[in-house]
Amino acid sequence: MQNSAEGFTAGQSVTSGFARAAPATSSAAEEAAQAGSATAPISLGDKLAYGIGSVPYAAKEAAFGTFVLLFYTQVLGLSGSLTGLAIFLSVIWDAVSDPLVGAWSDRLRTRWGRRHPVMLLGTAPLALSFLMLFSPPAAIAGDQGLLFAWLLASVLLLRTSLTVFYIPQNAMGAEISANYEERSSIVNYRTNLSWIAGVAVPAVWLTLLFVPEGDTDGRFVAANYRAFGWACLALSLTACLLCIAGTWKFIPRLQAVAARSTESPGLRGMLADTLATLKNANFRRIFIFEIAVGGTLGILGALQMITFTYFWELSIAQISLLALSSLLAVAVAFPGMALLSQRWQKQSLLRLAVAGLALNTLWLIPGRLFGLLPENGTTALFALVFLNALITTVFTIMRTVTLHSIMADIADEHELATGRRQEGVFFAATTFALKFVMGFGYMVAGPLLDAVGLNAGVAPGEASDAALLGIGITVGPVMTLLLLVPWWMANRIDVSRERLQEVQAALASRDR
Repeated sequence: MQNSAEGFTAGQSVTSGFARAAPATSSAAEEAAQAGSATAPISLGDKLAYGIGSVPYAAKEAAFGTFVLLFYTQVLGLSGSLTGLAIFLSVIWDAVSDPLVGAWSDRLRTRWGRRHPVMLLGTAPLALSFLMLFSPPAAIAGDQGLLFAWLLASVLLLRTSLTVFYIPQNAMGAEISANYEERSSIVNYRTNLSWIAGVAVPAVWLTLLFVPEGDTDGRFVAANYRAFGWACLALSLTACLLCIAGTWKFIPRLQAVAARSTESPGLRGMLADTLATLKNANFRRIFIFEIAVGGTLGILGALQMITFTYFWELSIAQISLLALSSLLAVAVAFPGMALLSQRWQKQSLLRLAVAGLALNTLWLIPGRLFGLLPENGTTALFALVFLNALITTVFTIMRTVTLHSIMADIADEHELATGRRQEGVFFAATTFALKFVMGFGYMVAGPLLDAVGLNAGVAPGEASDAALLGIGITVGPVMTLLLLVPWWMANRIDVSRERLQEVQAALASRDR
């Protein structure tokens, strides 16, 4: 029997070898009784209140995936390389801030628990950062250095405040319920609400705000982006406050979970406890998995609007209609995951999600590169793009729901091995992995636009063949190759329903 966080061999008992962890205190038991059973079902209203906290992150993803690169490179004239560098530097800061915020939230003890005060602290600056990002002063227009500095400051504020809100919000989901299936259900609500918001933000505002001005495409009018920043401010502020208020009732339950944790004292102890999470083999595999799969999503996200505008030559109306593909995907994935999570093991679902994403990269872009698809501007071509987007979204939702549910199970495994509850650190690491690869996506996308010669102000239909080929190879075959790494990692992750039951039984026995 392994007496470490490296993981347990399938079929072994987990009730021995962990006696060193401190038992729960009587006050923790009283708090647990007040909070109710951690295995009881969570109501629909509570899942919605928790899930709406994912909306600000979805707004950020929509802003960066649809608007930022186009706005700063094609509208403001900032070079693609500088745009990518600013975003990448902000991700380097995330490497520091994400685990620190996660560890701080894990160790915080207040009368309002360890999650809600941190979430509240990040709410206002997060909302304001959206407005700052899309409202650079007119005086710096045309100045590469000042535009770069403004973009860097904006994304630093946005990413840091998002970290402060989103990491404790994610960690809270692992503490609300200890039930194997219920954890997947909670994440299912959060993920699908996030997708709905991520679809609605660009679709609605492209239609309402980015309207043509005479002969000028609305995507190339700077004032439209300022209005978009105000819209994101209102949306993120509302969602954050609703989540905090709606989950306030869970504070006693969260405090009961926190009371079981035995952290090492001091800053050195915090750093040691944070690094100790990497001793868990399953966690290391998930971290590598997220970096690899997120690399593909980061590049695709950074180039999304560029691909729609120049490679497929879609109109604003067509791009808005693509939102329906994601809504259809939610309609499929939401009940589908509820059904599959009760019948399939989580690691099997994770493997299926990666396989689906990889296979979906093999036909659409290569079909265009080999001249096998209908011409741009035809209904048949748009239908194929729509189908590809639908499939990608279904499998991405499956991956997200499954992975975050697995993270909650690993937090239990880690508690049994170490006596520490470190959901904040675990979710900080996976969140950083995703944010890092999004920055990596911009480091690829920005210089790519410079390298292939896609200059500022180029109209759809006027991009060179070399530019289109470079974009196509990047978002097609390169993505297929990148997805081989997460497929390998998904096959090595070792979790199961039976294993979680053994871990939780051992925790319950130890705490009695």
